[in-house]
Amino acid sequence: MKKIAIMDRLLANGYLDYNSIIFIDEIESALHPKAVCQFLDMIDAIANDMGLQVFITSHSYFVLKKLFLIALKKKGMVSCISLNKGQEAQVCDLHDGMPENSIIDTSVQLYEQEIESS
Repeated sequence: MKKIAIMDRLLANGYLDYNSIIFIDEIESALHPKAVCQFLDMIDAIANDMGLQVFITSHSYFVLKKLFLIALKKKGMVSCISLNKGQEAQVCDLHDGMPENSIIDTSVQLYEQEIESS
């Protein structure tokens, strides 16, 4: 909720203008996955209206998947930089699909374990 309140204050006080840059660390922190998705939709709408550039860090599959779905609706590039310990940074455009990384790999493994347990 704090991140949403801060964004609201920045907008209400006029601190954000055309071509502003926003950095949001761990956007999913203290938010329910549904609220994270709604917050990302809100950020996308504001960024489009105001020409903002937004940098987001996350360890959440929900965030990555939602950004991928947002990218599918866009014409411009939606960049994703995936950092994994001991590996070179991987840069991709989310239009081209989800990047390979440990977040997705772990989610798939958990799903497969669930299916095997059923």
